[in-house]
Amino acid sequence: MPMRHQPPSLRKATMLVIANHFESICYGVHSTEDHYEMLATDAYLDVEGPFAHMPQPLIEDLAEETKHVTHLRKHHLHMFLTPALTTWAAHGVGDMLTAFPLLIARCQNLKRLDISYLRHINPNILLGLVPRFSSLVSLNLRMTLTVDQMLASIGRNCPQLLDLNLTATPITDRGLVLLCVGEDGQRQAQSLVRLVVAETFVTAAGATIVLQSLARLREFDFDQIFEVLERLESWDAAMEKKLLHGVSVRLSEEAAPAPSYLPLTTLISTAEQVRLSGLDAATRLCPDATSVTLANAWLASEDLYKFMLFERLSSLSLTNSEGLTLDFHDGVLPVLATCGPRLLNLILANFTSVDIAGIGRSCKKLRNIAMSNIAQYESFGPICNEWFTELQALELWSDPQADLNPNMFRQLLLFCPNMQNLLFKGCEVLTDKLFTEITEVNPMKKLSHLTLDHCHAITGDFLHHLLNSENELTVIRLWSCLNITKYTNSELSRRICDENMDVYLEWFQYEE
Repeated sequence: MPMRHQPPSLRKATMLVIANHFESICYGVHSTEDHYEMLATDAYLDVEGPFAHMPQPLIEDLAEETKHVTHLRKHHLHMFLTPALTTWAAHGVGDMLTAFPLLIARCQNLKRLDISYLRHINPNILLGLVPRFSSLVSLNLRMTLTVDQMLASIGRNCPQLLDLNLTATPITDRGLVLLCVGEDGQRQAQSLVRLVVAETFVTAAGATIVLQSLARLREFDFDQIFEVLERLESWDAAMEKKLLHGVSVRLSEEAAPAPSYLPLTTLISTAEQVRLSGLDAATRLCPDATSVTLANAWLASEDLYKFMLFERLSSLSLTNSEGLTLDFHDGVLPVLATCGPRLLNLILANFTSVDIAGIGRSCKKLRNIAMSNIAQYESFGPICNEWFTELQALELWSDPQADLNPNMFRQLLLFCPNMQNLLFKGCEVLTDKLFTEITEVNPMKKLSHLTLDHCHAITGDFLHHLLNSENELTVIRLWSCLNITKYTNSELSRRICDENMDVYLEWFQYEE
């Protein structure tokens, strides 16, 4: 049966009690009137509180637990923001105007700062933060009003920074150049290992400067990476002058040579136009790449053979272009035959056909596989008990009208005892009988997440069978399944509650 609700640990229970009685424990305030007076007169600032000499990891955990009870306000922040603080996240904080000055005044030893999603905070306030935190190793600015000037400040003041997330910020190429190149033309931010710039205004020009400047960068999620690598191979003084002058940054007196090696492990491209010379540059500059994502590119099938040169490749994601220029047998399967023994993760989308047997034969260690919008899954012979034995996650996104073979589900599910996450969309061939037959052979005792979307042949009977079985289910999502009705949802919800199961159930009614 799924996990039952368990009593909290003594540590967590104690933190919950403190969070629920924070004012009386920390300030000796027992009435609402005294509480309001304390806040109005700022008398709380005169109280040292019980946390002054407590280990900082314990204070950080207590602050997070308090966020589950209430938003942190100024009297909470006064207690939690101490000089020993090393990690702080803005989520769950209700008084940012108090939080930022306290952070600046007290927390110079901060190493990890997460202020993501604070879109209402003025850029000038953010600019005032960075100079005080020279010890930062991780900074998350996702969906904030981070501007180019702030990146210049980060480059100057945070020499130990390893991880910087700039997703969905209004930064431009100029900001990235200011991050990497100082006013004197010298390179800075040289410790960066991970840089995220998705959904920004950064172009290939700025990304080229980043890769030329940051020699330790291993993860860079720029989605036109092959164009950048092609540019980088032809780097010279003329290109450096053109790119830096384009954003009004002076050149260093020392020449910056073109790199012959990049430690990048992740390569991502969503561009429609990808040149073969860009793929060649990737294989030469990034021999240690472990993850390749290629989407929407109008490439020939044989162009994928370049990926065979990545000897450490463990994750491969291929989404065909609108022109369906990539063929599974001519392009993908030869790559799997070479790299398959090392592959742990595989995503295939928008192919006319896929050979499940070919994948199983080539990728014996595969742990996670997702397939979407596949027009036809080819039939195969006898089921093999040596294929897909290591699977932990399986996602099949199909059209309800697609002709799927029940043996495909048997092959994928019968021999993977460590399966944890299942998602099926539009798989009408998946019936109670078939699913029950599979779970009787392979009970999938580690299954924790199940999502069924437009799987019209599944009924509540199988879901009750799952709740009767030994597994670790914590999440069940039932979306638009014809035979899983409102009554079924009520019945399942009642049973989960009555039997104290620690299971999140989500149901959406089927609509024509």
